[in-house]
Order: sequence, then C-alpha cells, then structure tokens
Amino acid sequence: MNAVSRAGASRVFRVWEQSGHWRVSRDGILYGDFLTRGDAVRAACFGARTQDGHGRPAQVIASPGDQPIPH
Repeated sequence: MNAVSRAGASRVFRVWEQSGHWRVSRDGILYGDFLTRGDAVRAACFGARTQDGHGRPAQVIASPGDQPIPH
C-alpha cells in the first residue's frame, strides 16, 4: 500500500475485554489497557476523534459482537 492509499484508509479502534482488563487497539496495535469498559470506550473515541480531526477517517468497534460505537 502506498502513502496515498494509506492516508485515505479508515483507522479502526477496537475495544475488548481480556483477563479482567479492557484493551483498546488501533489497527491491530495495542493502544492501551483500562480498568473499565467505559474508560476504554472513551479512550478509543478520543483517538478516533483525533484521527478524524487530522482528516483520517476512524471508527470504533467494541465487544460484545463488534458493535459500532459513535464517537
């Protein structure tokens, strides 16, 4: 993928629970660990809004079931 097509690609922030902690990844790379689902969702949404603000579309999805979360 070249730099032009990479710039237009949507960033995906994923929230899931693992071993009693909530995790957030961005495009498959760990973004952070959180104690509550709410904290993880807020962090993912902040990251997505930041990407949107830089002209890079982003989405947030969360377990269970990879639900889309508005940000």
